[in-house]
Amino acid sequence: MNESLQLNRRHFLRGAGVALTLPWLESLDAANAAPQAKAAMPPKRFLALYVGHGFAITLADDHPARDWSWYPRVVDGKMQFGKSMAGFNEFTDQTTVLYGLEHPRVIRANGHGTADSFLTGSNIGDAVKYPSIDQVAAGVHGKKTRYPSLVLGNEGGLGTKGASRTLSYNQFGRPIPSTNNLLALYDNMFNSDPKLQRGNKRQLATGRRLVDRVLESHKDLKRRLGRADSEKLEHYLHSIRDVEKDIERMQSWSDTPKPKVDAKQLALEATVREPAAFIRTMYNLIYLAFQTDTTRYATYMLQSMGGGAWDNIPQTLGIGGGHHGLAHAGIGRNPAGGGLAKYDQFQGELLAEFIQKLAATPEANGSLLDNALIYYGCSNSNTHNNSNYPLLLCGGKNLGLKHGEFHMLNDRKVPLNNLYVTMLNALSVPTEKFSDSTGALDDVLLKG
Repeated sequence: MNESLQLNRRHFLRGAGVALTLPWLESLDAANAAPQAKAAMPPKRFLALYVGHGFAITLADDHPARDWSWYPRVVDGKMQFGKSMAGFNEFTDQTTVLYGLEHPRVIRANGHGTADSFLTGSNIGDAVKYPSIDQVAAGVHGKKTRYPSLVLGNEGGLGTKGASRTLSYNQFGRPIPSTNNLLALYDNMFNSDPKLQRGNKRQLATGRRLVDRVLESHKDLKRRLGRADSEKLEHYLHSIRDVEKDIERMQSWSDTPKPKVDAKQLALEATVREPAAFIRTMYNLIYLAFQTDTTRYATYMLQSMGGGAWDNIPQTLGIGGGHHGLAHAGIGRNPAGGGLAKYDQFQGELLAEFIQKLAATPEANGSLLDNALIYYGCSNSNTHNNSNYPLLLCGGKNLGLKHGEFHMLNDRKVPLNNLYVTMLNALSVPTEKFSDSTGALDDVLLKG
């Protein structure tokens, strides 16, 4: 294998002066490895998905709407999902459902504010806040890819404290804005148009100069401040340095060709008025980012606890009013399914479609799904109830996860962060403790 095919850990097809990045291909890695070396394994990926306010749930088998509960039944030792999550019946051997986990420090928090804590375990009132688990993983392995992580959200931005529109928090516990600009995501990851590339390079150079000026001017200001104010300024400047690192990273990747992908199935002009097309396109962008090793970690807030256009999606779909209002009503008692259950079905079908695409993409020792951990859930069991989070894990068979079970953990007083310790270690991020964890959650791991 010609060594010129390897550059920055990636493989290229070269011809007519063009270099196109290929997806991860185990056979090429094996061909380039030393004869005695073991073929490189596919990268481990992680995606966290969140829907605010709660799902339509009941565990009572005699409930008239039990067939619409987000939680599966267990029949003859096997999970059977109801109508809202029926797409997962194809993947029961690759799926785990958990009941009874929560963040203890968040139980008494404002019921609308727990999205802020979902991936961190930090109460929004804590003086010291933890990073989100995706950023912990990105801090270890993120430099290996063009983007250390993707922070996505249908509403975009930060939101407000207690009504976050992002799931991701940096190493200082500060929120990272989510993006909902489909076209910009595509351009940044996959568009190699020379004019766009030149414009990006100019923007990076301009940004670098501005950051340099800010950092230079802060030295003069710091000399005129007292100790307390100087410490506050230094804390603030960590954010500026994060921007500087991002610019340096993007400049280092600016001459590396971007992967060429098929954009035919991407509805890049979709808006909130076409929610299914919008969410499907976001999933497809995540899929392509994972397949091409553009990133390995992503968070995607499908529904925040704030108001606005996305809260009205059930009305757009003709299944009720705002999502917040539907969540207050809960599962209801309609055997044909109420508005909240129908909205769960809308989200569940799109997620199952994404899972199917991962499962149908072959990689070494299985599929892309076998090398990716998909985490889906909410920080309310129902509106304003911050305990017994409904949680689902899918994929990650090659990460050592054991599936096919519905774990009832409500009697064990296990903090949710124990699961996060387990997930981080499965992602090859050595972790003994995270936030208020008391250990690992071995229930979801293969033995031996």
